[in-house]
Amino acid sequence: MNEAEFPILGTEPIVVEFTNTLYGADRHDFLSTAASINHWFAQMSPSLASAEVFCRTAAESDRVRRLRDHVHKLFDAATTGAVPASEAVAVVNDFAAAAPPALTLAWSSDGTRRADWVGTAAGISAVLAKMATTAVELLTTPAMGEITRCSGPGCTLLFVRTHARRRFCHPSCGHRDRQARYYRRHHRGVGP
Repeated sequence: MNEAEFPILGTEPIVVEFTNTLYGADRHDFLSTAASINHWFAQMSPSLASAEVFCRTAAESDRVRRLRDHVHKLFDAATTGAVPASEAVAVVNDFAAAAPPALTLAWSSDGTRRADWVGTAAGISAVLAKMATTAVELLTTPAMGEITRCSGPGCTLLFVRTHARRRFCHPSCGHRDRQARYYRRHHRGVGP
């Protein structure tokens, strides 16, 4: 895969897709540069691809990868039943707290009053806070599904299992698994 071929499933919450940019047993980093981060955001959500969201500095790129890496640790722990390092929990909580929503009052000319929740941050900080918040929701809300690692041969992608029988991130992984089982059944003991 090259930079234009991110491991995107297209059906998962954006924070799961974000986490999957650290891919494979060798942990290939698809967000290794500011340009790749910007390209990923543009592919994932054109509405996020605005000048105030894109990474412009090495420090912003480091923040993006730091959140991704710690969410990845939390999701890994969730898939294995392990307890994650307290640092991973603290980092995700810090990112989520960086853009707390504020309750604002809207009062129209006809006297109608309404309360709205408005984010207090903008740009990359707001996007990262939303990612962290979504990660917390996924890890704590059973109704949203369970974070699971794909059972496909050689696949390390994470996905949200919303059905108990789902084992693969994508139908192609299920197909590869069936092919591998067929090959093992029909080629056992067959030598050259």
